[in-house]
Amino acid sequence: MRTCRIAVLCLLIAFALTPLHAEEPDPPTKVHLKHTEPNSMATMKHKGPYAEVPRVINRIAKAIGAGGYNQAGPIMVAYYNDPRQTPEAELLWEVRIPVAYPGPIGSAENDEMGFKYFDPMFVAYTYHIGSYTEVDAAYMEIMEWAGRNKYQIIGPPVEVYWSDPANVTEDRLVTEIRFPVLEKKIPGGIAE
Repeated sequence: MRTCRIAVLCLLIAFALTPLHAEEPDPPTKVHLKHTEPNSMATMKHKGPYAEVPRVINRIAKAIGAGGYNQAGPIMVAYYNDPRQTPEAELLWEVRIPVAYPGPIGSAENDEMGFKYFDPMFVAYTYHIGSYTEVDAAYMEIMEWAGRNKYQIIGPPVEVYWSDPANVTEDRLVTEIRFPVLEKKIPGGIAE
């Protein structure tokens, strides 16, 4: 009887010391797919270093206010060049701010505000929480995910700024990274 109690006690101790989940599997991918909403936006294209993004955002925000337009969503920036391959002074990007009632739709010269209509897009997206200088991992995550899941990236990335850096600490900034994508097809119209 004593041997049986010792054996049970040993089993209970072994069970208590054994983790319930020996090894957690990797969490599911954080990349998602969605259709964006159609939007009318005030836009301003700029050529130059990304350090100038806050200044250009301030310029377009002032122009929106001065024109009597109402911001209707988060600030976005589309990035047209790869900063690893393009000199900093040649980087082309565009600030986009949704507005409720835009002015005349049409393009504008660099560093001038214009208004554009954007049709819905099918995008792969993820969220980055933290400093803007650390979003590279989120970009890589989407690009690798697209390759593994048979999606082709068909346009420039867009960052959507869900947090106001004036009201949130840098480690709590929320940035959505979007890439327009298309599911790869094989002859005959069937997805790969």
